[in-house]
Amino acid sequence: MFVLLTLGAMVAPAVAAAPADSEIHITRVVVEPAGPDMNFTIYFESNFFTRVFSIIFGAKVLQPSIEHTFANFSNVSILSIDSNSGVAKVAVSDISKPSGDGWYIYNGSLAFTTTADVIEVHNSDGKVVTLNDTNTLPVITNRVPNIT
Repeated sequence: MFVLLTLGAMVAPAVAAAPADSEIHITRVVVEPAGPDMNFTIYFESNFFTRVFSIIFGAKVLQPSIEHTFANFSNVSILSIDSNSGVAKVAVSDISKPSGDGWYIYNGSLAFTTTADVIEVHNSDGKVVTLNDTNTLPVITNRVPNIT
């Protein structure tokens, strides 16, 4: 235990000074549009020191890296981070604008601050659009079902 604490005391300043996006590598992003909002599932890998710190201090160690990924977006809420399985759930509110007849359009104008290996957009019609090695989302249209 003493060795871990000593190691943590020596490495913590270096990790704190490192850029937030270097702590994780995003392998896959699953995007699920929901009317004006979008839900994101982020699959990531972290380096050895980040894994050790998340074991000792909890998943909050990873929160700055996830937040940094969405720095260009507004109305971002981190719902959960599971450091053991490398999965984070994020919601972004009011990212799509209504165009009429219940359709919402995201114009593709925002970018993540890091590049993901794969981005999958799961459209409301069941189709999946896959993009590789990118940090931008395509134009996304989705319809909110009428509830009668």
